[in-house]
Amino acid sequence: MRPSRTACWVLCLALLALCAVCPNGVYSSESTAIAAADEAVVANEADFTYIAAPSSNPKWALVTGYTGTAGKIIIPDTLDGYPVQVLSSNVFSACTNLTYVKIPAGVTSVSGQTFAECRSLLEIDIDSANKYYTVENGILYNSDGTTLVAYPNGLEGEFTVPERVTSIGAYAFCGAYKLEKVNMYNNVISIYQSAFQGCFSLDEIRLSDRLAVLGAKALANCDDLRSIHLPASLSSIGEDAVLGMLDSNDCKVYYFTNGIYCTENSYAYNYLYKIGIRAPYLKTESYSLTDIASGVTLTDINGVLPTDKALKLSVTPSDNVSSLIPIRYASSVSYNIKLVYRDYDDNGDIIEVQYTPLGKFILTFNNLPEDAIISATKIYRTTDSAAYEMIRSPHTPFVAAQTKNTGTFTLVFNNDFTKAGDVDGDGINSSYDARFALCIAANLVPEAILTEAQIATADADSDGTVTTEDARTVLRYAAGIL
Repeated sequence: MRPSRTACWVLCLALLALCAVCPNGVYSSESTAIAAADEAVVANEADFTYIAAPSSNPKWALVTGYTGTAGKIIIPDTLDGYPVQVLSSNVFSACTNLTYVKIPAGVTSVSGQTFAECRSLLEIDIDSANKYYTVENGILYNSDGTTLVAYPNGLEGEFTVPERVTSIGAYAFCGAYKLEKVNMYNNVISIYQSAFQGCFSLDEIRLSDRLAVLGAKALANCDDLRSIHLPASLSSIGEDAVLGMLDSNDCKVYYFTNGIYCTENSYAYNYLYKIGIRAPYLKTESYSLTDIASGVTLTDINGVLPTDKALKLSVTPSDNVSSLIPIRYASSVSYNIKLVYRDYDDNGDIIEVQYTPLGKFILTFNNLPEDAIISATKIYRTTDSAAYEMIRSPHTPFVAAQTKNTGTFTLVFNNDFTKAGDVDGDGINSSYDARFALCIAANLVPEAILTEAQIATADADSDGTVTTEDARTVLRYAAGIL
């Protein structure tokens, strides 16, 4: 008989209380742009309005508007002989049927606002000879890809900001009404004015842990955004950056249903409190940092990390350290984990400095291999010469451990439950197996996290039910009596 579901996560509370830290959401699927270059036509020059600038020669065209109706266009290189150099704000603001637009080689200035309200736009393209901008998957970036300039409003679903991006330009996503989820790496330092304004379907956004600037109206009118976690690194928040919809009396509403989460006494928390946001909307949370690629999250439950430094959680894969771990296991993952921040050396060059925590924090490991979800897991902190067991976990998609150290951590997984009494599958009979069996007998282990083979290792008398007598038998295995 399988155990009851009545206390489905009580085991995690009883044996793994530290696992209660929930991971930040991570979304990685990319929106797909259309391939329309072969169908586009060079737009009629008469469909554009422009200003010839500057007043002296040589003059160039500053484009101010477009009145055409074509769905896929190539902006001409010149207008009345003047090279097209600047695309001003709202050039295509009324072009609701525009799906593709290609920018000429000579353009030196364009912004997200250029394509405001282009609700059907699926792809922005650019002449390969342009030295100032680049395009990837139909999305416009500056030349080196560090600033996301314009995201086509017609794209839908989820989007992950590329890892090289350090800033999101003004109006970059403004009006992307089909966008639902956004994730970004911790390299993003600045999000400028109205960057996500009017993203009406956006219900989840994961901000960079190193974000310093959140511009005016950056998240205004995101009607479906039910909660927001503002990082402790924020040092500048623009007016109405987290403004909800205006009510019928045109009054400001900061209405996040689940709240605006901030580290207590951080700039963001104090700023929002100052402008009148209070409980239940303004909520405190522990300072946390996440490495997107690995899914490792550090949570500062004891206030041991400074909030005045732009700390970064650096996580890199480590070599297998199997020779240090004295148990049987099917697979493993290892990480080198550091806390670093940017500083300047004596020559004024930027350097990365490692930070040593002053007390205990929690490391949560997410994005684990698929076989880890159906495996018993152990976490070790490893050095060059030894491995120190930190915690054991039953089947679960994430595990966590409290520590005061950074360094190398190894997670091992085992789903071989063939040895009698070896409930955690590590090849060794121990008192932990007996405790685990007792929890199964007490219906403290959720059925969903156990396999039939694992239950069988705890069912010492093979009668189909795990009882306290079975747990005592498992303890005898551990003591070497049986």
